[in-house]
Amino acid sequence: METVRLSDKLELTRVIAGCMRMVDAGKKGGELLCFVQECMELGINCFDHAPVYGGGLCEKTFGEDVIAACPGIREKIKIVTKAGIVVPGTYGNRHIYYDSRENSLLAEMEASLKRLHTDHVDLLLIHRPDILGHPEEAARALEKIVQDGKALEVGVSNYEVSQFEALQHYLPFPLVANQVELSVKTTDQLFNGVVDTAMRLDTGIMAWSPLGGGSVFKGEDEKSLRLRKAVGEIADAHGTTMDTVMYAWLFRHPAKIMAITGTMSSEHLKPAVEALALELSYDEWYGILAASRGFDVP
Repeated sequence: METVRLSDKLELTRVIAGCMRMVDAGKKGGELLCFVQECMELGINCFDHAPVYGGGLCEKTFGEDVIAACPGIREKIKIVTKAGIVVPGTYGNRHIYYDSRENSLLAEMEASLKRLHTDHVDLLLIHRPDILGHPEEAARALEKIVQDGKALEVGVSNYEVSQFEALQHYLPFPLVANQVELSVKTTDQLFNGVVDTAMRLDTGIMAWSPLGGGSVFKGEDEKSLRLRKAVGEIADAHGTTMDTVMYAWLFRHPAKIMAITGTMSSEHLKPAVEALALELSYDEWYGILAASRGFDVP
């Protein structure tokens, strides 16, 4: 499996198993452990979590049924989790909000480690930018988390360039990743400076919803219809599937984009792995971009 080196301490596989749907898919016990082992057989050793996935139950189930249940597996896998989203009712609050205050991030880190049955995660991301929070305070929390060995590296998720740079300004070490929505259906990050900045700073880009939430397969909006035709034609020409082509479109970019899958089926992970061997031509890549945007580049 091809990997991306984010730092001297951390290297992640380009295909990452997203665990957001674990509870909804009913994965637990031996079935969950089997899924993790099947991922590893495919070369995928990185699993993406967040406290808000399943209200903490995804982390808890993974910790109990995988890490605690299978001694030695923790040393073979990489765990990504996040912090900073407060759902309604957590503290009597009526509204969801983002909280990157120092005490909040530190408390979330401790809670995630307890649920995951581990003493550290490989990568901690601030899940969403806290508009009310000062980046200096968030930076203090991240620095302490790294110094205490609770996370090997830290990064962000869903950050714009200015937000990323503001937080980075107060840190003595680099943020190693930005996890953003990116797919053939959602291409904004290619034009708003996020991906360009990541390449300039050698920051990892982790793409969530890499298949566009499935809308390319079944959506009836004009963009989905254009993409279904364009991607389908390229898939037929290569004798492969549409999802393989959509993953390959991300992997073709020089930013060394990592894809976070949304499936809890190892069979459905295979197209992402196979996409690493499919190199789209310039014409094919730009053709898909044109189908997404509705026009060719000028």
